[in-house]
Amino acid sequence: MAQCRVLAETLGVPFTFLPLGEGFSLPPSVPDLSALRLILSFGNTAKAALALRERCMAYLQAGGTGLRPLIVHLGRPSHIPAAAFDLIIVLPQDDYPLAPNMLRLALPLNGASLSRPSFPDPGARQGGTVALYGAASKHFTHTLAATRSLVLFTQRLAAANGERAQIITGPRTTAEEAGWLKTLTAGTDVALHLFSPQTRQFQNALATGSRFVVTADSASMVADACRTGAPVWLFPLPARHTASTRLQGMMDAAGLRGMRHTLVRQGKLGSGADFTRWHAWLQRMGYVRLARPGLSTGDLIWHPAAGRADRDLALCRDRILAMPGFARSIRNTPSAPKEPEPAAVEQAAPCPAL
Repeated sequence: MAQCRVLAETLGVPFTFLPLGEGFSLPPSVPDLSALRLILSFGNTAKAALALRERCMAYLQAGGTGLRPLIVHLGRPSHIPAAAFDLIIVLPQDDYPLAPNMLRLALPLNGASLSRPSFPDPGARQGGTVALYGAASKHFTHTLAATRSLVLFTQRLAAANGERAQIITGPRTTAEEAGWLKTLTAGTDVALHLFSPQTRQFQNALATGSRFVVTADSASMVADACRTGAPVWLFPLPARHTASTRLQGMMDAAGLRGMRHTLVRQGKLGSGADFTRWHAWLQRMGYVRLARPGLSTGDLIWHPAAGRADRDLALCRDRILAMPGFARSIRNTPSAPKEPEPAAVEQAAPCPAL
């Protein structure tokens, strides 16, 4: 949802969030359909986006005014033909095949801003070494052993750079995982901060951290950390293989990758994620380094190259504005601003984000 908000604000038109019902169903009433020009959907809301467009088309066929809204989906649509969308913005960890209406990101949009077209120079950050701890997920598992290794690596990284160390948990971190961290950091010089919606510890750490250790489960936290310009160490976790990823691997191993991609594009087969490929690319391109035992003190004082371009958000904006008729339609919408400006989420809108 945060990425949809970033994208909607970047377009410079009024927008609203449309709360969905059980099973991601549309509510009985929706914003003014005559003003609807673009639908942004994310993850499991893809079918709701298609249903909203169908409702708009029924409204037009009944004599209502307006235009057929465009649909931009952020993420990989599951069991839906790629051709059903005007644009699919694929996240970097997604294993989704190439299609004419697809744009693949280098990083998730978390932390992206048009005002920062390149990664900033971290400068004189004084927040020390910060470990961002996620949670077990569909693709990764957290274990006590891995958590112990994370604490030890964070301590060693901080010591090599003459800094204090802290670990910050996320909103998905479980009570069991938090308990491991409490036990492992007790009596050490590592400060532990458990997630609380009432504090801004995560945001403050991103603003001040001198370097980051990020658990491999969270693509969003990796993006947030990378966009600070500070060194980012990716902490590997044990992979969790689902029935979908096993089937995916079996088809690819049998030389059926092309067939699998065709079935995914047709909506006959779901797609999965490939964190391994993305993580390897991040390391190869110098965005991150892998946290592992045996690194020398010289290795641990690594800094990434400064000034790397960050074009993801601008590419998304340009691709959407270039969609046939979209820029012209929002200029002709009475509620659209003459010049792009940040939009308030309270405004009913040409651009609902699901």
